[in-house]
Amino acid sequence: MAGYPASADRLAFPDILDPVFTAWEEDDGSLAEAVNEVAEALADSGTLIVDALGRPAHGITDEEAVLGVIDTYVRVLLHLGEVDEAAAMGDLIDRIQKVNRDRKRRRGAQREV
Repeated sequence: MAGYPASADRLAFPDILDPVFTAWEEDDGSLAEAVNEVAEALADSGTLIVDALGRPAHGITDEEAVLGVIDTYVRVLLHLGEVDEAAAMGDLIDRIQKVNRDRKRRRGAQREV
């Protein structure tokens, strides 16, 4: 099809999310770096992140972009009947959100000092 990359050039969910999957059980810094790496890969690939209404999302953070992709991956897994793997992705989402909250809390504490 015109305007679409060849299937060999397309990114698959597990492939693009692999850095986050491998850093999942590591320390918070490694997971944060992996989130940034995935967000950069999404940007480099031209992936369009949309809001709930399907409009291009503007001003979202790396974490929000990666969480949106993981959320979409969860939906695909559920559609395919992979409930256990989808539940594990929910744990990953929780971990990324916790790391993000902790980082924001540390930044706020540093500003107060």
